[in-house]
Amino acid sequence: TEPADLDADLAQAARLVDGEISDYSIEKRYIHKQGHHVWVYLTASLMREIEPDGTMGAPKHYLGAITDITARKQLEILDRTQKAELLLLNDSLISAQQQLKERNQELDAFVYMVSHDLKAPLRSIANLSEWIEEDLADRIQADDSQQFELLRQRVKRMDALIDGLLRYSRVGAQELECQSVDIHQLVTETIDSLAPPAEFRIEIVAALPTLNTKRILLAQIFANLISNAIKHHDRADGRVEIEVVDLGDRYRFAIADDGPGIPPGTARQRIFEMFQTLKPSVSTENTGIGLALVKKIVEGEGGQIWLDLDRSAGACFCFTWLK
Repeated sequence: TEPADLDADLAQAARLVDGEISDYSIEKRYIHKQGHHVWVYLTASLMREIEPDGTMGAPKHYLGAITDITARKQLEILDRTQKAELLLLNDSLISAQQQLKERNQELDAFVYMVSHDLKAPLRSIANLSEWIEEDLADRIQADDSQQFELLRQRVKRMDALIDGLLRYSRVGAQELECQSVDIHQLVTETIDSLAPPAEFRIEIVAALPTLNTKRILLAQIFANLISNAIKHHDRADGRVEIEVVDLGDRYRFAIADDGPGIPPGTARQRIFEMFQTLKPSVSTENTGIGLALVKKIVEGEGGQIWLDLDRSAGACFCFTWLK
């Protein structure tokens, strides 16, 4: 017997012999000859003979039943260990959630600072340049006037960059409700809001589905991809095709254009990174955030996005969206 369990067993046996109890059951350990413990469930009672006068005589024999419960005890020990580990893990998760909450509060404060403390001075710079130009209208040279216009373009670009960063930071920050969305109607409304040139053709070449999804996120994706196809096209009479393929648990959407496409090399490899643009940085229309924003939205909702490299001309962006 394991020495640590012996006293409890002997105490119960003494009570049994003294007649205080008729039997007892305990869980105890024996030491195997190889050194490890064997757990047993022991039930013990006494066999007594009845005396001629009908009274119970002295105990003659012990009657015991021993069941090996080693496997069960090992499971119980493992269960207790796992519960202790889960409690520690839960404490860690609670701590991490609190830290995340604090980080989100810091992010909200940063967003507030960006939207108010940075954009306001930018507007002041643009306004001040216009006032100076008006005050010096009769003395300013043509080259100087161009410089003022360039300054305002840079201010507009910085303002657009801030707006893009704000949109990027807010993705996933709030829980959006799913709703039934007619994708054909959504795409049609998006095209109408982008107001492409009259000669520009945007065709939906496959019947678009109706999904129970987050409308605002899907709208941002289509708006960015279709807008890029229009902005980066080299002709006013360009063409964009919107396709969809049912993949079972998700759809694969494709937005393809017949424009100049994206040149091979590092541009293709870094197209979804922040601040990567194909046009010069002086352009106020291109901040290099749009595709990074789209990628963050798509992957945040369990999808994938990529540039189709099998097209011989133009650019084709594909993304998957869970049903």
